[in-house]
Amino acid sequence: MASEKHKVLIIGSGPAGYTAAIYAARAGLKPVLFTGGQPGGQLTTTHDVENFPGYPDGINGPQMMVDLQNKQSGLGRR
Repeated sequence: MASEKHKVLIIGSGPAGYTAAIYAARAGLKPVLFTGGQPGGQLTTTHDVENFPGYPDGINGPQMMVDLQNKQSGLGRR
């Protein structure tokens, strides 16, 4: 079995994981993001998120996770 080395390995697909992937990709680190059984974590079952930067009027959890996933998907993570 061949081994691969990565500079950045992110485990988790909640807001912290996706945000880490965005910033690591912007830094040119080619992050690898491992998602769990439910991408988006608990925010996919949350109706109102009112305290996350970038959403001054709040947002529902599932839409926020779609936004974060779309943002990071084009930035070079695997």
